Amino acid sequence: MKYTIMLKLDTWNEIIGRCRANKYLANSYKQSEMKDISWFVRQIPKIEKYPIELVFTWHIRNPRSDLDNKSIKSILDEMQNLGILENDNVKHIRKITHEAVIDKNEYVEMEIIC
Repeated sequence: MKYTIMLKLDTWNEIIGRCRANKYLANSYKQSEMKDISWFVRQIPKIEKYPIELVFTWHIRNPRSDLDNKSIKSILDEMQNLGILENDNVKHIRKITHEAVIDKNEYVEMEIIC
């Protein structure tokens, strides 16, 4: 199952910068991002068979972007909030792969492999 999240998600550098500036503001940004993510992941059916594998394909404009700076935390947290994903621990997710594609738009595709 492959799903598209048509958002430019915050990077770890942006998240860390907000946390250092104001921890309350950082939480507000995370909650806002999770609300936006919800629109894209709510159509995903509840995952029944575990463990799963996740493949994230990041569509990015800048080829100098760091792939290790991409954050999936808000995606997985929102999937748990909606009851789609039971938990994001190793018992439930055994492998996460990140890939990059140079594109004119910035978004992420998520593939769930059962």
